[in-house]
Amino acid sequence: MSTVPLATASAPCLADVVDGHLAAALAGRDDPCLWCGAMPVRVEEADLWSGHVVIVCPACGSELTGAVPRRLREVVR
Repeated sequence: MSTVPLATASAPCLADVVDGHLAAALAGRDDPCLWCGAMPVRVEEADLWSGHVVIVCPACGSELTGAVPRRLREVVR
């Protein structure tokens, strides 16, 4: 048996996708709705200090709320 590690691509989980979607909304990017794909979603609340974001899709009515993790809010230098 070989002990060489296999190279595997990590698949993002739903929590990672939601965090990325909330971070995009906090940054002001227009991303499609996660559930129906309609463009654009409406940002109801966005607090830059805490990272709390609330977005609503006008097409399907889904609401996504949460706090963007600090690692996604930091600016890379």
